[in-house]
Amino acid sequence: MITKILEYLGLRPKQPLKKKSELVEFIHSNSAFVSQVTLLTYIKARSGTQYPKLFENPEYLKSIEIARSHLYASCVADLAFFVINEHCLNEIQNKPIQFILSNLVNEVFSFAKDDETIFKEFDEMKKQCEEQVKVLRSDAIDHKLFKMSSDTFFRWAPMAEEFKVEDEEIMRNSIHFRWIEVRREVRERIRPSLIFN
Repeated sequence: MITKILEYLGLRPKQPLKKKSELVEFIHSNSAFVSQVTLLTYIKARSGTQYPKLFENPEYLKSIEIARSHLYASCVADLAFFVINEHCLNEIQNKPIQFILSNLVNEVFSFAKDDETIFKEFDEMKKQCEEQVKVLRSDAIDHKLFKMSSDTFFRWAPMAEEFKVEDEEIMRNSIHFRWIEVRREVRERIRPSLIFN
């Protein structure tokens, strides 16, 4: 526990990701973090002084949970695709990326099921993620990294449509900026040859 705190504070370098189980935990924890922080930061910024009142409204809280579950699922799909496509293809020979991605996503959701903070709409979330993974291809020229989570955030954020139209660029940039540190950490820590061999 102390080691994780020191790593989080930057007082000790983070351990390399050498096992598939470590990669699974990394994808889950970062997807949960990015989805929750991005969504709640936007709601807080957009609602201003009315922010505390929103959290007294049970219907609005439900809409936040729904948005968060959609966003978590797309974050898992985006991050798993990034990790495999950008860092692991050389280590995964003779197996289609779709097969590896599907297995990785299944393991992330199996890990997430033991997380007490995971959302109630678990099965629906897993199904959405599997559907999203199907459209990701390593040879898809028009696929932009982390576009799926950006699109999902814009679509599902529980805010008036006219506000979202005004805020679209800010919203998309905010989630893209959250991924920068995650991508840097993946590059520094991942050891694909140990994970997949």
